[in-house]
Amino acid sequence: MSDATVLLHAAEREDGSAKRRPWYRWRWLRVLSWVGTAGALAYGAVRLFGLESGFLLVTTVAFVPYFVVAALVGAGMQAVIRHWLAAAVTAAVAVGLAIVLVPRVVADDQPSAGGAELTVMSVNLYVGNVDFDAVMALIEEHQPDLLSVQELTPGSPDAFTERGLDELMPYSILEPEDLAVGTGLYSRYPLERIETVGRDAIFYQIAAEVDMPEGTDFRFMAAHPAAPASAERIPLWEEDFEQLPRPDGGLPWVLAGDFNATLDHENMRELLDSGYTDAAEATGEGLDATWQPAGGYLGGLVKIPAVTLDHVIAQEGIEVLDWEVLDKDGSDHAPVVARLRLP
Repeated sequence: MSDATVLLHAAEREDGSAKRRPWYRWRWLRVLSWVGTAGALAYGAVRLFGLESGFLLVTTVAFVPYFVVAALVGAGMQAVIRHWLAAAVTAAVAVGLAIVLVPRVVADDQPSAGGAELTVMSVNLYVGNVDFDAVMALIEEHQPDLLSVQELTPGSPDAFTERGLDELMPYSILEPEDLAVGTGLYSRYPLERIETVGRDAIFYQIAAEVDMPEGTDFRFMAAHPAAPASAERIPLWEEDFEQLPRPDGGLPWVLAGDFNATLDHENMRELLDSGYTDAAEATGEGLDATWQPAGGYLGGLVKIPAVTLDHVIAQEGIEVLDWEVLDKDGSDHAPVVARLRLP
């Protein structure tokens, strides 16, 4: 048999083998499968080891709950094509991230505090475009003792005054400003501003000592760190978190506002680890989303998934009694309210 004949028969056998290869073993499917697994591993490493840096990673790490679902779906698709090793690795990443989320859906044991009860509310006014009547209805319903207001525009204080907020909460420290810069703090109790905290952030932040009638005074901050909305904003966002107050052995702190971070961001976790409890996580409601852009893409058909950017965090020793995400009307942020008991 000639060499040419041998080569021809070998080619025919190879061609026949390729034709007989099952569809689920097609090479391009396996390549796509491994690419998906590599992406899952990279995302999982960024979240689990706090490696987010730069605009792309900082923004995408906010969507861990959605990624867990996507990874499980991906592992299922890999199982369909019988790519078992890739499916196992992808599923392991999904399970690892799901374990991180478990504390947010399981209520924590709370300290037994014996001080005054306190209701705290946070509202983002969406640069003054919120429905003020709807906001006032929520304030009248929930009767907050402290109200943190973000994106307080120059006309917003008058809008609240016209609707009677000054009568419900007669003490305030207000710094209205154009765009999203302004912030306000309203209170039922006397306030004394703490000038050394929150003065250097890109958005105004207001800290004050609250004079409680029962004698259980505490410190409160209307928080609004910079939004990591562009590569240029990331350093400002990181600096704002570094400047947020940490427990220091003095009066206890409560911080409420639009933190522009989820519990999956390393800087938010570091803040909590310094001695704070997130009210939503403490009550098992940590996956309740508070923010979603009002618009979207393709005429609103495609929207950015909702995430949790608004928080009430209380210094350890303060008992978290309740947490609720309220209906939003005219804002991209939902108001949130927490009931606390001071030590």
